[in-house]
Amino acid sequence: MPRPTLALRAHGIELGGIDWDLLVAAYLLNSGVRSPSLEALASDVLHRAIEGREGLFGSGKTAMTCDQVDIVRAAAFFGERMRVMMQLAPKLESELERLGNAELFRDLEMPLVPVLGEMELAGVSVDLPYLQQVSRELYEQLQRLDREIADVAHGPINVNSPQQLARFLFEDLNLPGGRKTKSGYSTDANVLEGLRDQHPVVPKILEFRQLSKLKGTYVDALPLLVDARTHRVHTSFNQTVAATGRLSSSDPNLQNIPIRTEVGQKVRRAFIPARPGDVLLSADYSQIELRVLAHMTDDPVLVDAFARGEDIHARTAAEVFAIPQDQVTANQRRLAKVVNFGLFYGLSDFGLARDTGMSTEEARTFIDAYFRAYNRVREFLEGIKIQAREQGFVETLLHRRRYIQDIRSPNRMLRQAAERIAINMPVQGSAADIMKLAMIRLEKYLRDERLESRMILTVHDELVFEVPPGERERLIEVVPDLMATAYPMNVPIQVDLKLGPNWQDMERVRLVAAKA
Repeated sequence: MPRPTLALRAHGIELGGIDWDLLVAAYLLNSGVRSPSLEALASDVLHRAIEGREGLFGSGKTAMTCDQVDIVRAAAFFGERMRVMMQLAPKLESELERLGNAELFRDLEMPLVPVLGEMELAGVSVDLPYLQQVSRELYEQLQRLDREIADVAHGPINVNSPQQLARFLFEDLNLPGGRKTKSGYSTDANVLEGLRDQHPVVPKILEFRQLSKLKGTYVDALPLLVDARTHRVHTSFNQTVAATGRLSSSDPNLQNIPIRTEVGQKVRRAFIPARPGDVLLSADYSQIELRVLAHMTDDPVLVDAFARGEDIHARTAAEVFAIPQDQVTANQRRLAKVVNFGLFYGLSDFGLARDTGMSTEEARTFIDAYFRAYNRVREFLEGIKIQAREQGFVETLLHRRRYIQDIRSPNRMLRQAAERIAINMPVQGSAADIMKLAMIRLEKYLRDERLESRMILTVHDELVFEVPPGERERLIEVVPDLMATAYPMNVPIQVDLKLGPNWQDMERVRLVAAKA
């Protein structure tokens, strides 16, 4: 929701009838540009320059607030900006119509604006005493790791200093150097992961970095973000950032909490319902991107597997290794899972070999066998690359468009990177569109039924609700149904429903599937 609308609501002033947003329109027309400024839009569309906010307020430590700015100058400044907005709107609207994006703008993105605004206003409660306890625990762990690393280094070392760490690893310990940058050897996460088995100290360094980041980004930062008036954390949901159409969040960024690590799980445990007796309800689309792939390709084997409710990774392993499904080993299923989730991210034989430990030749054989089993998937992915080269863009099921730079580049590396982006967009973007449709339906239901339950978080394919005791059964019934039927598909859409006292400690309630 636009900041002025949120600011007015904080003072009890409701704005209604807002059905046009310049930023959303500009984003749909060119999703590769993140949240363009009004100055940039005026320059690109109207070919005129306007003064930026820094010209009125200043910048840095000397920046003024609204009450410090001359009122006459402020009136002229904002009047000019309003005039520019009024000139931009019809031009952007005409372009949306010309490119066939007007319906997506009108029926999906604009109805989503107030939904996200309501979620931002609702916020989420955090358990402050618990976070203080976790902070103390992490501090002790970091101190221990620091001592253990210093013992190996024969003295103190700043693990967060790339120069010190590079000197320690590649000169003192003489480990393989990996990737060198202008400032010396790289010590980023990928390089350190490659060195994990080279020396016992490397896993300790990786753990130190991860714990330090989570402590600073979430455990210590969340209490500072609690609103003094509402006693809740109000993240910002970003609608005009991700080029695929996915939502993101900031202040705090809830997308980057690692769900599979112990510390990440501790962070999630800090998110709680505000009132005693209330619970958090998590509704998560199950394998939504693979189901979208099945729908878009109409591959008979893939569609059949989902229609039967089979374990898609076991089915893939059975197809690739040409064995009965009940004979598939855990390792074979693991390999199939890597390929299933990796192919629409442009997974290559080299990438599969790196991720699984098999040889490049074995990986190539595996991928070839996969495409023999799922022939329509191969045709679909090749067709996407052809479309991107010929038209310069690819689209989602709802015709969200992404322009693909470098798709015709003579530089092979740039071109292949562009092809990976093109392959990923239709599937990931369609899954994002389906989630947005579901969010609009759910918010409307909560409002129309005058329920106290609130949708408070969205992270990737998951929605989180704060639910009072008297509405649990109702939401358990309605939420997965509205999500599973948000868009008509030729495969069942499954929603995994969990309930718990916090965002981490949840028990599965039911798995709901909509019939194709």
